[in-house]
Amino acid sequence: MDTEVRFNHSDGNDRHITTRLAIIRTIEAEKRTHLAELRTGIGIITIPMSLLTILIATSQYYELESVLPFILGLSAGIIILLLVGGYLVFKAFKDMQGDHLLIKQSGINVDDIVNDYCNNHEN
Repeated sequence: MDTEVRFNHSDGNDRHITTRLAIIRTIEAEKRTHLAELRTGIGIITIPMSLLTILIATSQYYELESVLPFILGLSAGIIILLLVGGYLVFKAFKDMQGDHLLIKQSGINVDDIVNDYCNNHEN
């Protein structure tokens, strides 16, 4: 059986389906943005951890008193990076939770859209 998908934009129901699909695509695009933000935050958090690991691993090669100003500056940078990374991770999780609630509140379900479309275009 040959199946052909036709989009009839004059039909109001097709426009309703198209609108619901556009809303879903928009919310999913926002989710991808938030996941990228989460990935960036995690990457920023790993930088201070690796710097701290290098400091600990090389601590036997220097005297703390002679490099104390550098270590204090590096420690301040580590704290700032941890705060920025933590903020990005927290914000990404909060925004993704908001997207999930938005989908729930909208009542839009992809399965329902597919069923509506199939029911309206049966021959």
